[in-house]
Amino acid sequence: MAQDDGVTNGVDTAWHLYASLSDWTGKIDSKASFALTLESAALAGVAALAGSGHRFGRLSGFWAVGGFWLGVFLLGLAAALAVAVVIPRSEGEPAPSSDDFVFYGHLRYWSPEKLATRLADADLLPVLSRELVIMSRIAWTKHRRVQQSLLLAVAGAFVLAVVGVTG
Repeated sequence: MAQDDGVTNGVDTAWHLYASLSDWTGKIDSKASFALTLESAALAGVAALAGSGHRFGRLSGFWAVGGFWLGVFLLGLAAALAVAVVIPRSEGEPAPSSDDFVFYGHLRYWSPEKLATRLADADLLPVLSRELVIMSRIAWTKHRRVQQSLLLAVAGAFVLAVVGVTG
């Protein structure tokens, strides 16, 4: 199928955006892995300090014990959000007859022969545009979860620090 310059430029731009979104998503996943490492280390440190004879092991009183568990909960929730970022996800499963052929989860439904024919005849811009919107939604959700994870980790660490100093 012959494409005019406007469509060709649009397809080229769409592929560049696709590559950028793939790169950004990978960086978001790396940030989530970093956050999870910090949050896991903080939880391990808190567990070590909660043993008998250590600072958190000697807490008494409603506010001190409640603050301790609040801090642990916030750190645990932060870690759970970081894990949620790196769990593979998509925007639903297409029917095997779907016209989507950019995402590997969709490609697995195609036979090589049908895919070759479809690629030769396809107007790629609508397919790429649809995939870009889906990828952007996924990347934005991942981005927000990393932000929330880090904010909760800071809040949990702050609460635990206050409890450790005053409890």
